[in-house]
Amino acid sequence: MILRRLYLYLVSAVSIVVLAAGLSGLGMTILQLLLASPTFDTRTTMAQWTAVTLVAIPVWAIHQWFARPNQSERASAIRHLYLYWACAVFAIAFTFNLYSTLTFELGPTRGDYQTLQGAQDAWVTIVTLVIWALHYRVAANDRAVVAETGASATLRRWYMYSVLLVGLVVMLAGFTTSLQQTWLRSMQSHLYDDFQPSVAISQVIAGGLVWAFHARALAARHIEEDRKSTLRAVEGFIAVGVSIGVALVGGSQILYYSLARILLVSNPGGADNDLLGALAAPGSLLLVYGVAWFLMRRRLARDASAGEFARQAAIRRLYVNLASLVSLGAFAIGAGGVLSTLAEQVEAPLIGVPPSGWRDPLSLWLTLLVVGGAVWMAHWRPAPPTAERQSLSRRLYTWAALLAGVLAVLGFAAALLYSVLQQAFQQHPRLDDVANLDFGHYLAAVVVAALVGLYHWRVLQADARARPAVAAHPAETAAPAPPATEPPASNVGEPDLATGVQDLIDLVDWRRRVGDSFRSGGPEAITKFRNRRDELFKTHSQSPIEPEERSRFQGLRYFAVDPAYRVNARMENASGDELLIETGGADGAVRYRRAARLEFELNGEPCARTVLSLQ
Repeated sequence: MILRRLYLYLVSAVSIVVLAAGLSGLGMTILQLLLASPTFDTRTTMAQWTAVTLVAIPVWAIHQWFARPNQSERASAIRHLYLYWACAVFAIAFTFNLYSTLTFELGPTRGDYQTLQGAQDAWVTIVTLVIWALHYRVAANDRAVVAETGASATLRRWYMYSVLLVGLVVMLAGFTTSLQQTWLRSMQSHLYDDFQPSVAISQVIAGGLVWAFHARALAARHIEEDRKSTLRAVEGFIAVGVSIGVALVGGSQILYYSLARILLVSNPGGADNDLLGALAAPGSLLLVYGVAWFLMRRRLARDASAGEFARQAAIRRLYVNLASLVSLGAFAIGAGGVLSTLAEQVEAPLIGVPPSGWRDPLSLWLTLLVVGGAVWMAHWRPAPPTAERQSLSRRLYTWAALLAGVLAVLGFAAALLYSVLQQAFQQHPRLDDVANLDFGHYLAAVVVAALVGLYHWRVLQADARARPAVAAHPAETAAPAPPATEPPASNVGEPDLATGVQDLIDLVDWRRRVGDSFRSGGPEAITKFRNRRDELFKTHSQSPIEPEERSRFQGLRYFAVDPAYRVNARMENASGDELLIETGGADGAVRYRRAARLEFELNGEPCARTVLSLQ
């Protein structure tokens, strides 16, 4: 069955791409015949695209007919892989084709070429939109018939959050360019002549339309189940990372121009006298991406307020420590540059050589120092909770910072010594040699690198002291000490073995108690079930809630009881097929068997549910 589905949907994926290319090429060729002078090559091209289309249509249709959905087919992860792959590909294609179409349609000139190009882009936009809408509708129908869980729900998230991110980036780029154009036009700057307003407007419309549709679909249908999704967290932190990165680029440029003006730099960054015009680009970046940063951080905080799963916490920690590492690098480079510039100004008169210009480089280094330091302090926490201290991403950050600091000390110390020995070994050493200024440059770099390395070495020591001690195995404390004449027996591995056995015992107890909770009877059965469930989640060692968060756990959220959904069901034999469900956690893939089938009526409609048996 799996190989059959792989074949059907692989051929369907290839043929739908070929069909889209054929329909697009055929339509573009027909438009060229109608709006431009036909040539022999045009008619040959039309014949080629017609042949491609006529072959692709029956191939795709026949394989879709063989894959016509039933209950089992609709629940297939391979089918959903094909559907959501097609949705993602053609949604992104629609975004960029719509952007291209609007750019030509809203452009200032409307010559024959622009008319033809705009019409051809519009046709391709329609083709991609129709194919996307067809697959989106089929996927929605499948969700309405069978519940979307496990791998199928993950595939849907891959599609929706990928397209959401693409639409967001295109929309923000359009808003940035529009704001920059408005700024330049209000300043009557000559830089405005380099822009075409239709480009920015097209980006806002195309990206905003795709982003708004998928954001609305998520908010209306999937938000509750997706709040705990790892992919939602990944998309959110990527958006936050992009937003903060671009906003800080804009902010650093503004700070650089400001410092350069204060330090009387004549032509900072090639801006000449049009400093307000030069601020249009960084100011637009800071404003647009700063707002996006704020809104995305608020969304992530709202998602985390309902509780954070282990993988979501890992993504957050990865983002925080990666941002800390990058900003630390900018901060260290800026600090080294500031010290190097100042050292040169101090050293040059002492050795009798003229110093180089300091205003422009000092503006640049101070910008890196201030921006990098601000971002690093906003993300870095020297003494976080224990779980944060022991996370892999934090350990990678601290060891990477320590390694970079030590290697920088090694390299710049060697260069420092070389600058001294090179002059000492000369036949006629000179103090007033310009090359001697490198001594101050390298000394500044060594000082900064040593401070970075020393600080993170102390952080590693503090994290190690905060690590919980491993309890000794009970057998070790109860056993008598071996004779002094014999070497002590090795207990390596015994705590790990005991921990593993205890985990298995706890897991068996968890499953037993979960099963017992379903056996509640009487009028208060549902209340008893929910109370036992909450107690398990709050107190049991196998609870999916992180240990440090269990004290704050207030209970699971349930829908109110509706007696209309209490039904009498008839149990029928099921196929007994195996079902593999990817949990997304430490349990990995769990195997179930379709043990039975419950058939009943609800509101006059026939319904069915499958009973699964844990293998």
